[in-house]
Amino acid sequence: MIYCTNCGASNADDANFCGKCGKLLQGEARPDASSRPPARAEQPDARTEKTLWEGRPSDLGDQIKTGLLMNNVRYKITSQRLIVTTGLVGKKSEEVELVRIKDIAMEKTVMDRMMGVGTIIVYSSDPTTPEVRLEDVKDVEKVKDLLRDAVRAEKELYGTRYREDL
Repeated sequence: MIYCTNCGASNADDANFCGKCGKLLQGEARPDASSRPPARAEQPDARTEKTLWEGRPSDLGDQIKTGLLMNNVRYKITSQRLIVTTGLVGKKSEEVELVRIKDIAMEKTVMDRMMGVGTIIVYSSDPTTPEVRLEDVKDVEKVKDLLRDAVRAEKELYGTRYREDL
């Protein structure tokens, strides 16, 4: 067993990333069989915000823009927020608290499938940003699942319940 130094979760010996928080496990000391997970006092506070994933659009056009230093869109998923930052000179940042996310959808056009990217659409109860689009995300299924797990964990932490309007 390998224990994540970030969250203390146990992982398989051959795991590269933590199954709970997504942190890279490579390069960490491989504990022997008699080792134990970190003590509760050593684990970070559950309310401490951690970066789970960072990325930017990565289809062919975006790769060219990145090469020319013109790709000005960045995505970041933390344990508490979804942040989309845009702008080359002036910066604009949109944030959505994970507890406000109502639904997550994914789109992959034929061209997206050829490029290995997709679009994640996040629907939230945030009045200023009811819909956020993360376009041309590489490994879109993994990122969507990571976001879904983070939303569920954050809602569970705060005891948020779902309610359908009938």
